Amino acid sequence: MTSSEILESALDRGQKYFQWLDTVHGPLDIPVVEAVEKACGVIWDRKGKRLRCHFVHWFSEPYQISPEQLKLYTWAVEAIHTATLLHDDVIDKAELRRAGPSANQLYDNTIPILSGDYLMSDAIHQLALKGHPDLMRSMCLALKDLSQGEVLQYQQQFKIASSEQFYRQLCRLKTASLLTWAASVGPTLHHHEKERLSAIRFAEIYGLLYQFTDDLLDIRGTITKETHKDLNEGKLNWAAWKLVENNPKLKSRLNDEFSLRKISSETFEIVNDAFNNRSHQKLLSQFLITLRTECLEVIQTLESGELRYLLNILVDFTLNRAQ
Repeated sequence: MTSSEILESALDRGQKYFQWLDTVHGPLDIPVVEAVEKACGVIWDRKGKRLRCHFVHWFSEPYQISPEQLKLYTWAVEAIHTATLLHDDVIDKAELRRAGPSANQLYDNTIPILSGDYLMSDAIHQLALKGHPDLMRSMCLALKDLSQGEVLQYQQQFKIASSEQFYRQLCRLKTASLLTWAASVGPTLHHHEKERLSAIRFAEIYGLLYQFTDDLLDIRGTITKETHKDLNEGKLNWAAWKLVENNPKLKSRLNDEFSLRKISSETFEIVNDAFNNRSHQKLLSQFLITLRTECLEVIQTLESGELRYLLNILVDFTLNRAQ
């Protein structure tokens, strides 16, 4: 099998394990207020990549933990992720989510926020009732990180970060928090502390790689992703920040426009020209290779050869999506 076939097989295997999620519209406890379930279903029913669900299963396979034992954790991480997307779309005033109108477009801002709160509360409730106490505690910590990440990003709107450390911290709080929790499920249930720490470390670094490639796609645009969505919202993402830091004139121009909280069409053109510059493309490629190396180094500390092989393929797949 080729590497892409191996990854596709692993993704198919995961989908089989949590196919039951397709029939759960929102929370396991059906809410009394129908609008809550409908608002949650706007995102839930469209399904995403469910990468966090895959992490729950992939990092549990070395211990032969049954899919039945993982159901609660698979559902919980998807529920929390769905809730954060409901909140994100309100904060960002998003009109679309997963190729359809966002919940805040179909309803208003209040219903999606409160529905997301309900979904988060129910996930914590279910974990408290039936889950491992350590995973319950770590999910609470993940939620605290997610909340802080949102505040950090909001505070940085229409501002240029002073250093790259801001983006590493933001990714750790926002992107990696649920990935690290998902990766920790199997080792925690198996009481394997060394593997738990390695799994968490991999998920943290992989979160950086995933976010940076996502930022690149935001600048470049894709069939399903509009160009410069972040910059339109006054958010200078990580990849764009690297571009601006190496272009003093653009940095000064952007500072001026950020102070007015409005980006001109000319600035977007300048950003595109600078992004396509060969020297900048080389800089971005070198940075991606550095993140890849960091991921691979952590992968080697994992005991399972099959898991190491799969994660190697995942890292390269993620890297290639930005090419």
